[in-house]
Amino acid sequence: MTWNAMSTRKKATMPKAKICREPGCDALIRESETYCDSHKRPERKPFEKAVRYNTEFYNTARWRNLRKRVLAETPRCVRCGASGDDARLEVHHVTPPRGNEGLFFDEGNLVPVCRPCHGALTARETGGRGRDR
Repeated sequence: MTWNAMSTRKKATMPKAKICREPGCDALIRESETYCDSHKRPERKPFEKAVRYNTEFYNTARWRNLRKRVLAETPRCVRCGASGDDARLEVHHVTPPRGNEGLFFDEGNLVPVCRPCHGALTARETGGRGRDR
């Protein structure tokens, strides 16, 4: 075999390994992993513990009709004044109903807001962390 043929041959490389991060564990694992099989943490999904109120009310004809009526009566964001033509308007509950059907469908508790304003209002109500205050 010539020198040129030997230098172009691929070398067998060992995959890079590291030690499991569990204190006291000496198991070798792939570089892309953090823990060995016996110490792997269960994978958590974002928002899996989030409490979602009112989901059963949003998918009703009663809500869709009420929403259309509120947006037709006031076609502008009550917070910044953006019109329905300029911004996608959403309906915001002034007092969060949190499962209270009467409060959810109370037309006096609903105001039209644009998407950015709705996000800001909701963040303020929930403390910006997706939880109730």
